[in-house]
Amino acid sequence: MSDIHLDPAKKHDALFLFDAIDSNPNGDPDNAGKPRTDLETGQGIVSDASLKRKIRDSVAFQVEQGLLRGERNGIFIRRGVSLNEQLEAAYDELGLSKTDKKAAGANVVTVQRLMIERYFDNRMFGAVLSTGKAQAGKVTGPVSVGIGRSLDAVLPMDLSITRTASTKEEDKDNASQMGNKTVIPYGLYAARIHYQPTRNNQVTREDLQTLWATLATMFEVTRSAARPDVNARGLFVFSHDNPLGNAPARALLDSVVIQRVNVGDAPPPARFEDYVIVEPASVPSGVSYSRLV
Repeated sequence: MSDIHLDPAKKHDALFLFDAIDSNPNGDPDNAGKPRTDLETGQGIVSDASLKRKIRDSVAFQVEQGLLRGERNGIFIRRGVSLNEQLEAAYDELGLSKTDKKAAGANVVTVQRLMIERYFDNRMFGAVLSTGKAQAGKVTGPVSVGIGRSLDAVLPMDLSITRTASTKEEDKDNASQMGNKTVIPYGLYAARIHYQPTRNNQVTREDLQTLWATLATMFEVTRSAARPDVNARGLFVFSHDNPLGNAPARALLDSVVIQRVNVGDAPPPARFEDYVIVEPASVPSGVSYSRLV
């Protein structure tokens, strides 16, 4: 298989398929944490922020395990660390003044370059680096992640649960309390991911390899009680010779056809095998196609 999908100078459009089995792939905090759904169509929804959070967490895990170089794959937006303290630390590391107005413009450029080089998510997704006194401007990242949407309607299932352990000693003989969780029995989701090369974006082949490999494996290392069975099922990448694209992204991604095996009076899809994927037999001139998952 060609490795053109690793070329940071080319435009890439990707279709990412994943499914959820007896899981809540993305809880809605405005709806008691229940799975997100489109109220008009009944389709399941996974936000772009949720997908990017899993990419970030997976990259951080790979760094912790020594699988990725830490000096270029830090995560800027992470739990337990404020954005401002990281920016202030960068100013201090470089010996730059946060109050010298004459040098402010040059300092922003210098610190921004460091924040892009050091942090994977800044380099790929972009970031607002002007949230406090230590200013570093705004970075527009080359990678955009779309919302995941299930191919068919999903029917969330409410499960009542009980807790038998009390939190207070005086309640130890009457500890049983009711609770609930909501899962989706089955849903196959599709998300669109785009990489648009930009001038001086500092993305390398290694960065793109990390992105594609992380999409393929991130659900394996971000499992939880709410998401015990969420799995990557397909990653289809179209790469363009022209940085502006050789064909519309929508037309390319729609050329990967996902069809129900049984329709009509058949029951709702309950497993991945209830779908068949028809990959494109050909692609437009100047476009290369790779299936990575």
